[in-house]
Amino acid sequence: LNVDYGRGIAVDGAGNVYVTGETVSTNFPTLNPYQANQDSTDAFVTKLSPSGNSAVYSTYIGGNSHDYGYGIAIDDSGNAYVTGHTLSTNFPTQNPYQTNQDSSDAFVFKLSPSGNSLVYSTYLGGDRADYSRSIAVDNSGNAYVTGSTTSSNFPTLNPYQPGQDSLFSDAFVTKFSPSGNSVVYSTYLGGSKNDYAWGIAIDDSGNAYVVGDAYST
Repeated sequence: LNVDYGRGIAVDGAGNVYVTGETVSTNFPTLNPYQANQDSTDAFVTKLSPSGNSAVYSTYIGGNSHDYGYGIAIDDSGNAYVTGHTLSTNFPTQNPYQTNQDSSDAFVFKLSPSGNSLVYSTYLGGDRADYSRSIAVDNSGNAYVTGSTTSSNFPTLNPYQPGQDSLFSDAFVTKFSPSGNSVVYSTYLGGSKNDYAWGIAIDDSGNAYVVGDAYST
């Protein structure tokens, strides 16, 4: 059974449409791909022309296990920033902030305007389950990702909230530098129960606006 899920969408200034999600299809349509072959469940990124009747590029991206694309954002140069989560131990990395995978980790990658090369690609996570759900990019090329984590050692830097509460899920917010191999800040955000972040947006001053749901009192 071939199943394809679209999870995130973005549009650039010229009207090109960028879509990400995941697929188990071995014949998902590709064009000028970074990765032509599929293995298990892979994420995909497809750029459609403004008319919608042709693709500019379309590619798989994934490793030896299940990979899920959830959020996508586009900068003024046409680079696509994609986030999701992966169970693959060999998810493709490039100039990574974090090279190793442990359990389910978030991923963040920047795909070139041509769609056939990675500017950077990295794992993001700790020793338990980490899920990234949304991404935004500012005018300087910093990428902001949010999602949820049950890891007690999720990477933090200059955090608003440095620790995670028990084995419940906390939201997280992480800001990556333009190079992708370092973070500007990374923080937990949550209480004593399960908390999940689903969306993120950035204003011109670099403030991050995050939305989700909380079971914590």
